[in-house]
Parts: sequence; C-alpha cells; structure tokens
Amino acid sequence: MIQQQRPSWADGDFLIVGAFVNLSFLLALAFFAFLREEPSFWTNAGSWPIWLRETVRAVFYPMLLLELLSLLVFSGLCVRPRGARYRSATLAVVTLPLLWMLYILVLLIVAVNNLENLIAGQPLHWHPR
Repeated sequence: MIQQQRPSWADGDFLIVGAFVNLSFLLALAFFAFLREEPSFWTNAGSWPIWLRETVRAVFYPMLLLELLSLLVFSGLCVRPRGARYRSATLAVVTLPLLWMLYILVLLIVAVNNLENLIAGQPLHWHPR
C-alpha cells in the first residue's frame, strides 16, 4: 500500500518565517549600509553613539555574507516543487524577488560610495574620522 505524502502546514509556515527573518535582516543591513556610507556617522558631529559605530563596523560584512547565504538557502527552499496545499507558502515565494532586490540595493549603496571615493581620489571604504 502506497501512502500519499501530504504536505505539512509547518512547511508553509517555515517559509513564511524564513521570509520574515530575511526581510528583518535585510532592513537592518540596509540601515547599517546607509549609516556606513554617511560621513557624519563616523564623527562625533553626527551625534551617533560610539557603541553603534563599533557595532556597524564589526558586524556589517559578516552580516552581509550571512544574509547572502540565508537568501541562497531560502531561494532553494522556495524553488522546491510545491503542491496546491501550500497556499501559505505562496506569500513567501512571492517575496523572494523583493528580498533579492533589497540585497542588491545594499550592495549598490556600498558600491556607489566606493565609486565616489575612487573618483574623489580617496581609498576604498574611506570615511572621514
């Protein structure tokens, strides 16, 4: 006797949670990217707390890499064939292009600043201190 494999409600919910976690990390990463590339953020004139500067300095690139890996895993899970019973997972799959666009936006924020630095004759990742 062959048993039909029925989709679990947890699979669809897992994808929705994955989409929410990725979106949360991407929004934090976009905020950090904006701060990183803002010259006043790195000076006392910007009135940003020192702990935030140190946090952004320490976690931005590891977080960028972690988010890339997370998006790749999430994309792989979303591409898996799904049955009609995975309606709750459809929302997660629909958000996939948005998540990738946000990730590319973060990369563009960093790239544009570095391009501006090169044009101005400054080294890459240069910020006034």
